[in-house]
Amino acid sequence: MKEIFSNRRYLVDAKWWLKRLPHAVQYYARLYLGRPVEELVEYMPNPSLPTVYWGAISQITLHGSIYYPPEGRVCMGGEWDRTMTFDLPSIFIEIPKKAKKWDLHETVRQIFIYGEDFRKTPQYLSIIDHIQQGLPNPPQGCDTVEKADQYFLDLIKAYRSMKLNGYLTQNELGKSSVEEIRLHVTRDGKLCLGTGGNHRIRMAEILGIKNVPFIIKGVHPDWVIKLSRTYNLPPHRAFQRWLASEFSTTKPNEITLFSENFRI
Repeated sequence: MKEIFSNRRYLVDAKWWLKRLPHAVQYYARLYLGRPVEELVEYMPNPSLPTVYWGAISQITLHGSIYYPPEGRVCMGGEWDRTMTFDLPSIFIEIPKKAKKWDLHETVRQIFIYGEDFRKTPQYLSIIDHIQQGLPNPPQGCDTVEKADQYFLDLIKAYRSMKLNGYLTQNELGKSSVEEIRLHVTRDGKLCLGTGGNHRIRMAEILGIKNVPFIIKGVHPDWVIKLSRTYNLPPHRAFQRWLASEFSTTKPNEITLFSENFRI
């Protein structure tokens, strides 16, 4: 089993690297030719492999169903950070049903705070309804009831591991860093939780874990342009410098006291 995870990890990493390659060639060619920063950011590639940063959950203030940049690139323009982002509520707060990702938020609360059967939660019931209607693009890849059950059993297993061992990175779990919590950076330099890691970050908050690992999946070009001019550096180096100044690549030593009130 460990060998299977290892092989899959290398395949995922290789796919990441290959998809960035054509953008990297175009970016560095334009950088060599001295093209303006506004043009450079359009081609700025992902790093060779995703850099894993550690940041406080409190620093992640927004969330949304954010689209990704073209594969291999990191900048994503448009109005997504103004029209597709919402304040990220604490998992300890009950939110209205009309709120963004209410079903996910409420499901995590019901399972991990109140100890309810996952089969009664809104997210599970929504997935089952999707399956029964035979709709395309099944949520979480669950196209059968058995897969839906296993998905939630895996969530509970991950929570128990987190409670026992603290927050482990994907590498520590034998997986690729590509599968870490995926964050986006707005034109104002704010962190936004996208479509990867929504359950994990909420489970970590319940357990009192303060810091989580993440990768950057997208950044608004306006922020990179601002950094490039501020630091007087090429866009990729300016963005790296900002990230290094704000977040650590070293896993913090974190002692967490888990509440006995949480049922799982």
